[in-house]
Amino acid sequence: MGKNGALLRQQKAQRATYTFTREQLEEHDRQIRMETINRKKDELKAYARGVLDADFAERQKLLEGSATDVTVNVFCMLISISCVVLVRDFGWKPIWKHSTSRNRLARFATAVQQETERLVNDELLDIRKYAAKAWDITGVRLEPGEEGDA
Repeated sequence: MGKNGALLRQQKAQRATYTFTREQLEEHDRQIRMETINRKKDELKAYARGVLDADFAERQKLLEGSATDVTVNVFCMLISISCVVLVRDFGWKPIWKHSTSRNRLARFATAVQQETERLVNDELLDIRKYAAKAWDITGVRLEPGEEGDA
């Protein structure tokens, strides 16, 4: 074999050689896959936690600040909920598909906005009296702490 053959034999003798059974190799592969899955789960949990924390902080900002800011944000939420229910459950047409001047949803949102502004701007108006008046007009009574009673 010459010079190179002796050198190759010497290098081969210095290297450690391991022999694994099929079961050992499969177990090793399974452990590697499980470690990868667990690492990806942890990364996904950390990402989701970060997104949820950021979303929660953003929602908290909406409810902080002056009374006017909170009132405007709550009003926007309530009118949005009403409009979604009217479109989804009662078959009203969305505004972007029809003329806004004749659309019932646009007229409803405008009327609610005007009534809310009148209610908020009138310092002499008692909210309890307004709720009683609304019950007389509509037959719907909403009071805090009652679920499902309308």
